[in-house]
Amino acid sequence: MTIEQQLTTQLKEAMRAKNKREVDVLRMIKARAMEAKVAPGFEGETDDAFWLDVVIRYVKQQKKALFEFEKAGDQGAEQAEQVRFEIDYLAPFMPSVLGEAEVREAVRQAIATLGVTDAKMAGRVTGAVVKEYRDRVDPQVVKRIATEELSS
Repeated sequence: MTIEQQLTTQLKEAMRAKNKREVDVLRMIKARAMEAKVAPGFEGETDDAFWLDVVIRYVKQQKKALFEFEKAGDQGAEQAEQVRFEIDYLAPFMPSVLGEAEVREAVRQAIATLGVTDAKMAGRVTGAVVKEYRDRVDPQVVKRIATEELSS
């Protein structure tokens, strides 16, 4: 079953169950996908990669919003709870994140491929790893490991 089909099925089930929170998050994802489809310059299919990209972008945006709501304290508590629910609800669609050992191996491969030996070039290594693994790595972790590997 494709991601689009899964989302549609879940939306129908949530509507039948009158689960407003789930309906809201699923409708938002569908709306974001529609925006992406009609955006100038969009060409291509709405395959799983497209839907995954929509979900990833939405979750990233929600994580930033969560930080802001948490910073607001009691005033943002209700919104923060909703955002946490949305992030958790969409988690099964997110790609698995590489562990530190896997990131370290990816950094070592990038160092070997680029032929970098100076710790001042850690940013270049970080960029290469993040570009290759996109949303499966945390850029800050990659940079820390790249700096460690190049300093030793």
